[in-house]
This record gives sequence, structure tokens and C-alpha cells, in this order.
Amino acid sequence: MKSSSLIQSASGTRLNVIERGNGGLPVLFQHGLGGDASQVARIFPQDERFDLTTIECAEHGASSCPEPAAFSLETFYKDIDAYSVERFPHGFVAGGISMGAALALALAIRNPLRVRGLILVRPAWFLSKSPANLESIRFVGDLLQRYPPRQAIEAFLASDLATEIRQSSPDNYDTLIDYLGGHQPRWLGKMLTDIASDGFEFSPAQLASIKVPTLVVGVEADDIHPVALAERFHRAIPGSRFEKAPRKDDTLAIPNYYDRTAELIAGFLSGMDSKAASGPQDMAPTGG
Repeated sequence: MKSSSLIQSASGTRLNVIERGNGGLPVLFQHGLGGDASQVARIFPQDERFDLTTIECAEHGASSCPEPAAFSLETFYKDIDAYSVERFPHGFVAGGISMGAALALALAIRNPLRVRGLILVRPAWFLSKSPANLESIRFVGDLLQRYPPRQAIEAFLASDLATEIRQSSPDNYDTLIDYLGGHQPRWLGKMLTDIASDGFEFSPAQLASIKVPTLVVGVEADDIHPVALAERFHRAIPGSRFEKAPRKDDTLAIPNYYDRTAELIAGFLSGMDSKAASGPQDMAPTGG
């Protein structure tokens, strides 16, 4: 069973919430910057044992908001956290891709009694704001704020950064080109700059305090989401499990990035009790 609903948040945002499932293990899984619920659906297992909820952040997917002075991860977090308190009173698994992974990590660190499992797919933020690996996103965001879309993409294509990232990370290159497309919302440049310059400032001790089952997934040839960063999370979070999925642009990989990531998530969640919704005590891992 799948449903979509619009809710009003305290920040004035109309959030689009997509839910799928009917009584399985509750999983709140968030999309990346500029993504939406369909991005999550491509890597989440089609398995009736797991109930999937994705909240499209302000100005993502079908969610909208009043024009803000600035976009921030903290505002996105507050909207998601407020919904999770009401929707999952007995606990849930938090997960996300890229920006969604940063939001899931914040949920796990700040809500240790409610978050019972953690999934970080291609994380892009570590312990500080404005990470160097997001420079290409900040660059594109600046171009979109300075020029009309056509001029912005011409400036990007003429840049050394475009040449470098096209060679080192073709998938990232395609993402940046998509950001520059004329189909994008007019606020995208500001959002890219604001969010890629933002971050949660957590400490190594806070990562070490995470005691729930944790899965970290990284891929090669991904400058924005370095596999070395995923490995750092694995080393910093006690007992976490690290896995590599095929690079996203490898069309010959069997299974490909999407299918393999779904397999990894399914295997991880299978180690947790599908009766989790009945209470926090039932969220302990069952093995593996």
C-alpha cells in the first residue's frame, strides 16, 4: 500500500510525505540534495517486511515553502524530526542518501531512544560544515544565482572543474548538468549554495556514542560522496557494517548500483525484528 499526503510544518512548509507498507519495520529514509522520494524508491527494497516513509524536504519534489532568507539542514531536520515524533512513537530505522544521510545521522545522534537502526548511503558530510567535497555543488549554485540557466551551463562547461569531474566522476558530472537544467526551480541555485555550505557540527565522541546497528554504503568514482568518507564513518561508529556498491555509472555491473544497494539494505534490515513497531524493546537486531 502506497500513499502520499501533504502536511503543514511549523516552519510553514507544505511537506509531501510518501509512505509505503502495511505494518512492517518502520524506516524513515531521506533523499539527497535536489532529489525526491523517487530517488529513495530506486534503492529501497520492495519487501513487505519493511515500511518506507520519505518526507520530501522543502522545495524538493512536491514539497513547497515560503521563500526563506536561507535554506538550512537544521530546518530540514526539524521538519523531519517533528513528523517522526508523531508518526513513530515506538521507534524507527533512520536512513538516507547523501544529504539524507546527514539528516539520518542527526536523527540517530539526537534521538538515541527512538532511532533503532541507521543506514548511510553515499554520505557527503562528516563532522563539519562546508566540506571540500561539495565545492562543485557550491560552484554550480553560484553560477545559477549569477546567470540565467543557459549562460550558467555554458560557464560550467568552460570551467576546469567540469573537465576534471567529468573524468573522475561521470555520475557527479551528470548530476551537476541536471542541476543546471532549465526544468529546475528558480530557487535551486540558492538552495545548492546554502546547503552545500552548511552541515551539522558533530564530534567524534558523538559518532562513537551511536550504539544501534549501522550500515554504511559507499561507491567508487564519486567525488561528491568519497568512498573514503564512508569508510571514515564505518571506523568511527562502533560495530557498523561497511559495504561497497558498484559505481553508479557502471551500466555493465550485475547487479547495478540501484539493485545492489537495495540488496544490501534488505539484508541489513532483515537482521532487525519486523515487529519493531510494537515497541522499542523489539528493535534489537536478531542476528547477522
